[in-house]
Amino acid sequence: MASFQLTASQSHALFDILTHHEAYAEIRALRNPATIATFGAPLEPANTTSSSPLIQTLLERFLLVLPGLRDVSPDFWTRNVKGLATALDDTNLSESYDKGSIGIRRTLSTAIAAMVEYVSRGTLGGYPKSSINIDRQYDLDNSDDVISAWDDFLQQIIYGDLLDRMFKKAAETDKLSDHEPVVQAGVKYALVMQTLKVGNAASMLSGMVKLILAKLNMSTVTTWFGGQGSDSGMNLLQQIISSVLSSDTNELRKRAVAIEKEEKSPNKDVLEMLKAYGTKQPEEQGADSCRQEMLPESIVSAVLSELPKSKDLSPMQHELALEYIAIQLAIRDREQLINVLCNHQPDLFTSSIRTLVSAYEPIIRALHQAVDLSAGVSDAEAFLTDLINISRVDNKSGSSRNPSVEDYCRLLDKHQGSSHRFIHQVLKNGKDLSKWYREYAEHAAKQYQQETFHPRADEHSTNAAAGDFTPQLESLFGALSDDDKSKVLKEADKHAEYLSSLTETSTTRMKTVIRQLCAPDSDTMLGPGMFLSRWQALMDEAPITPAEPEGPVRHGKDASVKDATRVDTDGSKKGTGGLQEKVEVSMVSPPDVSNCVCLLSPGFRDTLMRPGPVPSFWRIELGEQFARSVSKSLGNSLVHWRHRLLFASHNSPRSSAAGPTSNILLDSDDTQAMPG
Repeated sequence: MASFQLTASQSHALFDILTHHEAYAEIRALRNPATIATFGAPLEPANTTSSSPLIQTLLERFLLVLPGLRDVSPDFWTRNVKGLATALDDTNLSESYDKGSIGIRRTLSTAIAAMVEYVSRGTLGGYPKSSINIDRQYDLDNSDDVISAWDDFLQQIIYGDLLDRMFKKAAETDKLSDHEPVVQAGVKYALVMQTLKVGNAASMLSGMVKLILAKLNMSTVTTWFGGQGSDSGMNLLQQIISSVLSSDTNELRKRAVAIEKEEKSPNKDVLEMLKAYGTKQPEEQGADSCRQEMLPESIVSAVLSELPKSKDLSPMQHELALEYIAIQLAIRDREQLINVLCNHQPDLFTSSIRTLVSAYEPIIRALHQAVDLSAGVSDAEAFLTDLINISRVDNKSGSSRNPSVEDYCRLLDKHQGSSHRFIHQVLKNGKDLSKWYREYAEHAAKQYQQETFHPRADEHSTNAAAGDFTPQLESLFGALSDDDKSKVLKEADKHAEYLSSLTETSTTRMKTVIRQLCAPDSDTMLGPGMFLSRWQALMDEAPITPAEPEGPVRHGKDASVKDATRVDTDGSKKGTGGLQEKVEVSMVSPPDVSNCVCLLSPGFRDTLMRPGPVPSFWRIELGEQFARSVSKSLGNSLVHWRHRLLFASHNSPRSSAAGPTSNILLDSDDTQAMPG
């Protein structure tokens, strides 16, 4: 009988596959109101299990303990956030499949999913520990030194005391050159990594920043956040949202009218059915989707299936029909967003903003006392002005020079001095701010510590199998039949090669960017880092309606889909085609891992949903004062949480050596162990 054993590289590959799939599945599931209803804490504190275990874990470990946000009342989550999320789900916003292009919501959801999977792997498996040499020197012009410095930087942040040393030094000086060599090299690495971009992100950013700067000034900040009484009308921020979306709607309606007047357009009955599709109930739209899956046909053919001679649309009419239904869906989406964000009763949006402003008021006041805000605003304005100028593409075709990765690196390097001055003022003059955020940073870093040592996949890799999650992963794998194990191992090996290729490509790009920083005509279009590749892979896999009445389902990577995605609301094409082509050539396609997902994903999800180690943010290591501030923020729900707080050092591997009362942990409904 064959013996099956997971190697470190195979374990790491499987861990990557499962977290990648689970993260996106959870993000996609948030479209369903039932997911919101069963999300668990903080939206539904009474639920002990969550339908979105990865997302909920990150909320508990990072967001709910963030200074300011930790002080909001439970009602903010159970009423405002849950209410807004449910209202958005109830609007039944359109899918990229039906519209024939990758929309903004799909782009954002895939980006968030890619971030969730990376942070989740770090918190579930931990960052692999290695020896620390705090006296090492680095050559900032040597790409190998800069790359190795990043791992040393993270090692000292997570397992050492570098955070304390950084906070102390930043309070003494506003110059990066005065910091330790590992900090200087780590900042340079981080600077290059911040330049990730894809497609038309630059032009999107330019438009959003222009909008914000056009409306924002100190005298109107309070009006932004609800100058009028709740439910009495729209505040300025809501008026801006409504105006922007309404402007888009007007442009879309002009395109719809043009199609209706087109001589070769489908007849009126056809257009009416296409227009009515967006208002159908989700169940009815789902029936059309099922029909498309069973019979490879376009969304137009599925919608018109009840009409006689619906298949007789000419190629031109079918093309116009696809465009028409996409326009009508886009119009409805914007109208629904206006209703939820601007016209919803009660006005949960304004209430949420006010709650956040109230929670952050102590931080804002402390910041105002510690920092010269006028100088900070001027620095921010100068940075945003330069950012917009660099990101601008002058013509519709995009044939003019596109901004390179090096352009953004030089921009960040030019303005990093202002950020160091800001941080220096905060840490020097704002003792409370410094304490709050140092405690939070230390807490966040500890979420990546490994309980036990795990060997790395190879000596040059930062991948140590699945870290602390390795035993659970081996258990899932061990439960498979020999035939299934063989299938999984083959796909794991291919995925390990894929990850190795991404790492090698990212390292090569990093070295190229560092070498070319001094060259003014450098034109690197794709920055280092694996995040962008995983994000792009999610968008490339998105299913899209066939372009023909009867034909195969397209995907986000198809040329026709990318062309449709570049079409703006007024019908013009955004000028990033040349850049997109360069990016596509550089992308590495992921291998098929369907067997791994099918065989292991259900068990992986069940493992995540089981009651496990208590979120470490409740530990006393954050300080008694911090714990008291969290308890105070719970307000009227303190009674509920008192039933879930207990001394549980015997349940925590990390606290076993510290004594029976070293931790306060959030756990089961044991009411007897709650300290008075």
